[in-house]
Amino acid sequence: MSLEDLLTAQLRILEEGMKPGSRGEWVKVAILSDVHANLEALTAVLEDVDSRSVDRILFLGDAVGYGADPAACLELLEKSVFRFVAGNHDHAAGNDQEGLEDLHEDAATAVRWTRGVLAQEAKERLQGLPLGCLEGPMHLVHGSPYKPESWRYVMSEQDAERGFAASESRVIFVGHSHIPAAYVEVECKRLFTGVMRRIKVEDPESLQLEPRYRYILNVGSVGQPRDGDARAAYGIFEPEGGTYKLLRVPYDVEKASDKIMKAGLPGRLAERLRSGK
Repeated sequence: MSLEDLLTAQLRILEEGMKPGSRGEWVKVAILSDVHANLEALTAVLEDVDSRSVDRILFLGDAVGYGADPAACLELLEKSVFRFVAGNHDHAAGNDQEGLEDLHEDAATAVRWTRGVLAQEAKERLQGLPLGCLEGPMHLVHGSPYKPESWRYVMSEQDAERGFAASESRVIFVGHSHIPAAYVEVECKRLFTGVMRRIKVEDPESLQLEPRYRYILNVGSVGQPRDGDARAAYGIFEPEGGTYKLLRVPYDVEKASDKIMKAGLPGRLAERLRSGK
């Protein structure tokens, strides 16, 4: 599928989702996160999404950073997704004065490079992205619902407990760590001493959501997976049926890696794509 055909297909998805009365009729949504300027991975994922009769696409942030195609990825995402929240790399790339203090050396180098190649208008659009949003039963945020401006990770039961406490939504979708995960709040009791929550960790590959539980689901990363699987990752959620599935999509890793090297970005960023770590 050519890039032009892909854009046409994604526009059709958006137009169908925006028809009057369609808001309550979502059958299937795709949730993407952490593209990180990897055009090869993003294109492959959007082609896969197009084959699955998805009603809308939601994006959890970090369109840019690490990879060599920030402008193309930002444009394609803006034309394809229904909701787009900010990631920490989006925030840093869109703001020339701040955002680097919490990034490791390679990430900061990539953000500086990204600032240099993005048009000012694109950087302003990144600056204007929201930290999170609510969409039906879903809370969309890049890191954690708990202090989202601090770009916290949800990587433990304790992290998940704070995230559940900061949101009233039944299903909270996150990215940021690049590692798929599923945390389930199976019990929440209000005691004299405070609130007691019981959290369990589930396999994120496939879930049937229980009506009485709440969930924090990490959909992994499209553009820089870190769970040892180099294939792009994203999630499919069917709100009415309560089903969630993590999908993996192969893409041209070598082409994306070569672009990183040719752009003069740190070689470790190319190696991470190959290793999936």
